[in-house]
Amino acid sequence: MTNEEIISYIYKERISNKIKKNNNRMINFMEKLNNPQNNLKFIHIAGTSGKGSTTTMLANVLKNSGYTVGKFISPYIISFNERIQINNEYISDDELTDYIQKIEPVVSEMEKEGDAPSSFEIITAIAFMYFKDKKCDFVCLEAGIGGRLDSTNIITTTILSIITLIDYDHTKLLGDSLDKIASEKCGIIKEGKVTVTYPKQDKVVLDTIRAFCKEKNNKLYIPSLKLLDIIKCNHNINYFSYKGTYYKLNLIGKHQIYNALIVILASNILVNLGYKISFSAINSGISDTSFPARLEKFNDNPTIYIDGSHNVSGAKALKDFLYEFKGKKNYAIISFSQGKDYTSFIKEIGSYFQELIFVEYKNNYRKAEPVANLINLANEMGYNAKSFNTINEAYKYVKEQTNADLILVTGSLYLASDFRNMLTEE
Repeated sequence: MTNEEIISYIYKERISNKIKKNNNRMINFMEKLNNPQNNLKFIHIAGTSGKGSTTTMLANVLKNSGYTVGKFISPYIISFNERIQINNEYISDDELTDYIQKIEPVVSEMEKEGDAPSSFEIITAIAFMYFKDKKCDFVCLEAGIGGRLDSTNIITTTILSIITLIDYDHTKLLGDSLDKIASEKCGIIKEGKVTVTYPKQDKVVLDTIRAFCKEKNNKLYIPSLKLLDIIKCNHNINYFSYKGTYYKLNLIGKHQIYNALIVILASNILVNLGYKISFSAINSGISDTSFPARLEKFNDNPTIYIDGSHNVSGAKALKDFLYEFKGKKNYAIISFSQGKDYTSFIKEIGSYFQELIFVEYKNNYRKAEPVANLINLANEMGYNAKSFNTINEAYKYVKEQTNADLILVTGSLYLASDFRNMLTEE
C-alpha cells in the first residue's frame, strides 16, 4: 500500500471525535488482537498542551540510556508515519501495510457486528502491536483527547503517569470548566503508581490532580520552581539550571523549560524505581530534542516561525514569545480547525501583528474554520486582516511586504504541516 492508501484506509468513513460513554469497543478490539499492550511498559502522558514535546524529550532520555523506546504521538507534521516511532525512527509504509493486513479481518468482523473501531483506535492498535513485536523496553504514550475515555487508556501496565499543562480545549467533549477537563485528563492515573505534573497548573486543576492521586493511592510529584534559575530564554535558545545543574534546551519558549522540568523529575523517579538512567542521558535527551512546528524557526530574512498552537494555553505561550518582537513589523498566517476557540486565541496574540492573514488548510479528514468567520471577528476586534484561498498565495503576499521582522504561522497543526512541507519543497 502507498502512504496515501494507508491513510485512506485508516480514516475513510470511520468514527472520529464522537462522545464516548466507555472504552468497551477498544477493549474488545484489543482482545481480538490478543492484547499486545499487556506486554509493554508505559509512560502515559495526557494534558492540553506540551504532550508532544514532553513525550519526545523523555523518549530521548530513555533512548540515550540504551533502551529501545516506542513513541506514540498525534497528530503529525512531516508524515503520517511520524505518529509511531521507535528510537526516533518512523514506522515504514511496508510495516504499516503489514499491520493493516493483520488487523483488517478483525476490523471487518467488528464492522459486521455494528461496532467498528475508530480511526484513532486503529492507529493505537497498530502502535501496540508494533511496539510489542519490536520488544520495546518502554513506550512513551501520548493520549489523544482527554484521558479517561481515550483509546490509549486501556493499558494496565503503566509505570508512570504525566499530566502536562491543562487548559481549555475540546470543551464539547471534555467539559466547559477546568475541573471537568482536569478530571478527564486524570483518568490516566493508575492505582498505586506515580504521577508527575506541570509546575504551573491553575489551582483548580492542581486541586483536582491532588484529589485523583489521593483516591488512587498515587504519589504526586511537582517540579519546584524555587529550584529553577532561568539564565537565558529568548527566540533562539533556553538555558537554565535546576537544582544547581545546568541544561540547554533548543525548544523555544518558557513553557518548554517547564516541560523539561517534568522530564528531569520523571527521569529521576525512574532511577529510584531501579532503571538505569545517567545524568548525561537526561542532559543530552533534553538538549538534543527538536520537534517540528513547536516554535520552530524555519527561515531567516524573513524570519519565519512555525507553531502548531491551537488553543488558549498555546496562545498564551505564544504571547510570551512574541513580547520580544513587540512593536516590530510582524505578520501572522493563521488557520483554525472547526470547533476551536479562535476568538480567545486571536484576542491573546492579535495586537502583536500588523496584519493577520487567514487561510483554510486543506485536509480531507478535518475541516478548517471558514475564513469569512475569522475575517469578520478580526475586523470587529479592530485588527487589520486579509484572507487568501491558498497557503501559497498567503505566503507570496507576506513575502512581498518589505522588511518584515517576523512571519508566524500558527493556529493549527494541520496548517503548520502544510506550510512546513511547502517550505521544505521550496
